[in-house]
Amino acid sequence: MFAAGRAFEIIRNSIGYTKANVKICATHAGITVGEDGASHQTFEDIALMRTIPGMTILNPCDGVSTKILLEKMVEFNGPAYARLGRAAVPVFYEENAKIEIGKGNCLREGSDVTVIATGIMVSKALSAAETLKEKGIDVRVIDMHTIKPIDKDIIIKAAKETKGIVTAEEHSVIGGLGSAVAEVTSQNHPTKLAFVGQNDTFGESGKPDELLTKYGMTEGDIIKAVSSLI
Repeated sequence: MFAAGRAFEIIRNSIGYTKANVKICATHAGITVGEDGASHQTFEDIALMRTIPGMTILNPCDGVSTKILLEKMVEFNGPAYARLGRAAVPVFYEENAKIEIGKGNCLREGSDVTVIATGIMVSKALSAAETLKEKGIDVRVIDMHTIKPIDKDIIIKAAKETKGIVTAEEHSVIGGLGSAVAEVTSQNHPTKLAFVGQNDTFGESGKPDELLTKYGMTEGDIIKAVSSLI
């Protein structure tokens, strides 16, 4: 909240405007900050960083992808923002995984609906896909670890090949991954969309898992969103 929110004007004018080679690595994003409450739970940071021209935005989903993406972030010249959480998350990438900035990773093929997820929601999307498979629904899962520049090709391909797209993020549905995907599809290949994320509300103090449930960012919420597009 404080790296992206309180420092926004400095980031905009001193880093973005000057195209400075500065990397911002911010932890404690989203509702899973938990007991620290609404003042510390940021759902606006991706939206804020997206508005800064030339800013690269990364939101890794596990420890391995974080290591790979941060190393690549350091290698290029220009401003970048890396969004990390607080809570532990499952690791499912292999150490030698091919992960490139600006290129989404298709973690699971599917022909019915695509779930494009980022950050901690990637593991929930994979779990939801497994549950839906038992119901005969074939779900494609994409890890969109780079929010900007967004991988337009993988989004358009999903829009053409499946019946709709669900976006899942631990961020506001306004201005984040969902908005970025909607911009791409509306301009290139319109399709049905559903958004899983923080729905224009502040959070509150509580246990991370209970907050994810209350504010609609669980495996079950992804399942509902996918089912709404079938």
